[in-house]
Amino acid sequence: ASHNLIKDPPFSKLDLLVCRNLFIYLKPEMQNRILNTFYYSLNANGMLFMGSSESLGEMDEAFEPIDSKWKIYRYKSGYKSQILRDLPTQRRQLYDTDLNYEPMLSKKVKKMDKIYEAALESYLPPSVIVDENDNILQVIKDISQFTKVKAGPFSQSIFSILPDELALFVNNLLRRLKKDQVDVIFENISGLKGLDHQVSITGRPLQIEKERYYIISFEIQKEKTEKKSISGAKHIDIKMQVNQRVNELEKELQMTREILQATVEELETSNEELQSSNEELIASNEELQSTNEELQSVNEELYTVNSEYQVKIEELTRLNNDLDNLLKNTEIGALYLDRSLCIRKITPIVSKITKILPTDVGRPISHIAVLDNYQKLEKDIQQVMETLQSIDLEIKGDNNIFYLARIRPYRTQNNAMEGILVTFVDISKTKEAQSKIDEALRRLEISTHLGNLAWWEWDLRSNEVQYDDLKASMLGYTPEEFPSNVYKICDLIHPDDYEPTMQAMREYLEGKTDSYQLHYRIRKKDGSYGWYYDRGEITERDLRGRPVILIGAVIDISMIKNLQFEVHKQKELLQTVLDNSPLAKTLLDTNGRITYANARAREVFGISQEEVQNRSYDDSQWEISGIDGNPIPSDNLPFSLIKKNCKMLFDFRHYIKIPDKEKRLPSINGAPILDVNGNFDGAVFTIGIVNEN
Repeated sequence: ASHNLIKDPPFSKLDLLVCRNLFIYLKPEMQNRILNTFYYSLNANGMLFMGSSESLGEMDEAFEPIDSKWKIYRYKSGYKSQILRDLPTQRRQLYDTDLNYEPMLSKKVKKMDKIYEAALESYLPPSVIVDENDNILQVIKDISQFTKVKAGPFSQSIFSILPDELALFVNNLLRRLKKDQVDVIFENISGLKGLDHQVSITGRPLQIEKERYYIISFEIQKEKTEKKSISGAKHIDIKMQVNQRVNELEKELQMTREILQATVEELETSNEELQSSNEELIASNEELQSTNEELQSVNEELYTVNSEYQVKIEELTRLNNDLDNLLKNTEIGALYLDRSLCIRKITPIVSKITKILPTDVGRPISHIAVLDNYQKLEKDIQQVMETLQSIDLEIKGDNNIFYLARIRPYRTQNNAMEGILVTFVDISKTKEAQSKIDEALRRLEISTHLGNLAWWEWDLRSNEVQYDDLKASMLGYTPEEFPSNVYKICDLIHPDDYEPTMQAMREYLEGKTDSYQLHYRIRKKDGSYGWYYDRGEITERDLRGRPVILIGAVIDISMIKNLQFEVHKQKELLQTVLDNSPLAKTLLDTNGRITYANARAREVFGISQEEVQNRSYDDSQWEISGIDGNPIPSDNLPFSLIKKNCKMLFDFRHYIKIPDKEKRLPSINGAPILDVNGNFDGAVFTIGIVNEN
């Protein structure tokens, strides 16, 4: 059942009472009243356990602290609780019904009280009953011969009515009673003023419920008679007790003197400290005056700061206007949501993209169908709200316009999340440009594939090479099989080409050459070798000018090399045929210079191969002349005619001068040499010597 601490009667005879974190909700008066109730409820040596932030207040005399940190207290005897006068008991109601009340006790109860009082007086000698504070509660029989009323304010303390000599013994007896809680008897006390006989003092402890009381009895010993011994009582030899007390008092006096001397010394020290403190106070006063002047200066500075703040406010106002204009005129749509996902602010572009209107500010985003093409917008916003991870998504709007939607947490200056920011950026032109780039990349990829062209990038710091997958596939490797370390790649180069390739690379990196380009053979996966044309360029250097990044491209020229080898073989074969031909054969380039003459031609001309190749068709050393003996212009010579008409020429005759011999009359047959485009690229001639006879 519930128990109301304020209205209901308290429990009683409790060993442990726990009350934590209740007093912080109550006023001090109510706290004091409840603590009185707790004191009434606890047994002697009962424990009270309170909250760490609570205190006893005015009730600190009622409880003994056991642990101040954890607020654990023990019941302390002797405290007069005020709970009885506050409790709504029937007896209280009987007494409080009227200011001029008459106790409503039955005659039987009054009679029993008189019987108890008469029994006490017949059994006990003159006695007093005192509480733990030594206040008189009840007087039994006449104790006037043992007491002495002193001048001054009246007090209930038993010592205020006892002579000094007797008070000394009573004080000692009470001290022993409170300490041992057993009966104590002081016998044969003599030499008391006003008393001719010896006196004995008896003390008895009493406990009623949780309160302790003491009965002090005085008895005059007229003659030595045998007295009944009280069971368990301590009989104290008064002379020995007096001597012991005198010794104790002398020790206390000596200690008091020492304490007094120490106190005097401390006072002298304190006086010096006070003088020092006085000087410090004077200095502090001067500092305060200086501080006052500084405060005046600070006040003036505050006026200045206030003016500066006014300027800052104006700047913030302008900045706010600038932001408003930026939000209104920017081409980026921005949707601001608060922590409850209600619309806080939008830019004009948002109204064009979505179905949100300026009048929707303050409404939850869930109440609006924002975009038909983005049904999961609310779900993505909720996901960002929970995970704080941004989301980017391309959406398609009306008229084939593409937007990049970005959902981000809205963070304050202190990095606290205060909502969501959704932005819409028109990326139609970017998409179009990206489409063109993709198409260009597709075409480039096709071109590089058809042309066997692959790019590579070498990081000289790590010696790692990034490359196009085509570089590996051209050699029969997969991208995973082909090495990325530059030295492992170089190990694939043909042994005959390895050192020239490395030397060319070293010279370029050291700046000895302007470019890096060369041909080399490289081993394929099947063990054969292919020809690469490799070209690279330094694109990045460090602060000291040393190369860092080298980018280049390789072209598989194996087919071209094979064709060159084939052409070379055909050329060697042709040269062999021509050299062994019985007819004189010559080749001329586009400028008419002789590039080849077979053995028969050299024999006909009577000159060596070197001399032939240093002459042109119209060289003056030939001393060319017609049949009639007249010189022939260069334009009318066989080479010029073939170059001009690109037609074959048959049996053209003119005289030439052979060194150290007579003139000869050759018969010249010629034909043009054309390139792949049909353009003139030289001429070939067959020469025979005509026997004029």
